[in-house]
Amino acid sequence: MTMGKELMKPEVGLSRPPDKVISEAKIAVNVFKGVIELKPKKVIINGEQYLEYEDWQMLGEFYRCSAITKDAVPIEINGVKGAKARADLVNIDTGEIIGGAEAYCMRDEERWSTRPVYEYQEGKRIKVGDEPVPWFQLASMAQTRAGAKAFRNRLAWVAVMAGYRPTPAEEMTGHEVSRDETGHFCKLHNTPFFMKGKMKAFAHPIGNTGEWCYEHKEEPPDKRGEFAKDGRDLAKEVAEKVTAPKPEDTKQTPPEVIVKTESEQPPQSIIDIDEFRIRLNILEKKGIKAWTRAITLKRINAMAGGDAKGIPEALASLDKEKSDILWQDINDAVKMSGG
Repeated sequence: MTMGKELMKPEVGLSRPPDKVISEAKIAVNVFKGVIELKPKKVIINGEQYLEYEDWQMLGEFYRCSAITKDAVPIEINGVKGAKARADLVNIDTGEIIGGAEAYCMRDEERWSTRPVYEYQEGKRIKVGDEPVPWFQLASMAQTRAGAKAFRNRLAWVAVMAGYRPTPAEEMTGHEVSRDETGHFCKLHNTPFFMKGKMKAFAHPIGNTGEWCYEHKEEPPDKRGEFAKDGRDLAKEVAEKVTAPKPEDTKQTPPEVIVKTESEQPPQSIIDIDEFRIRLNILEKKGIKAWTRAITLKRINAMAGGDAKGIPEALASLDKEKSDILWQDINDAVKMSGG
């Protein structure tokens, strides 16, 4: 004789067809990447991009979930003090808790131990010492990390489909995180390259040695690919075009497009595809990673909100305003490269 009711074991099965789940994810990924690629500052670590809390929040909105963070509490682990926080992941429509995470921010982390104190002396900003990072900032970071991790626990698979690392940027320790706008990153010294002022190439100082590390000291091999044209020296051509004297009263405007095949002809006469190819080639020869063919195609698709497979097709989808912006950007890049 059995006492009471037998417990029913839940059946394990698919609640939704996998092909529909993946199909929806592909739509989310396309929109998500289009927005993320437009971020002026990205978190690049060892050449790979990590998502920040606000990025995870946007992805969560696609799947109708939100993170609710609890109050941070002081904590001490092995003599190290810090803050601990928890976040619940809830369904926006029903309020049901569908996940969550805990996270910490400790004073043994490089960025969260002390911070420099400066004073102005005789008009100059001078470091006069260090002070502990305020506890409320540790508490805030613990909450941010908990919220980001809650999204990550639920939606990391979508982020990976989009080509990003699944670990939230806020979980990485301070010395690992490097913000980089262009993708120029030095793996040898784990720091981004930069170029400003009169610099002719991307570089970064090597610690306090007084020496510099330069990006692409050796000129890369000629890989014109789809931009090769009748064996011509496109780099030489663009150098002559960019440096050629122009009348003072002539403003630089995008040239009229040369009518090509039907697939290459944009809806309006805006950018000359051959001219665009020439500029891309000189930037590639200079080793400017922000203007490789793959990144340029992503940039144009993001501007146009499309998914073109080639640069000519992508250019054809831009309206006049966006074409003018793109044309100005690539000309500025050529000038800054010294081309």
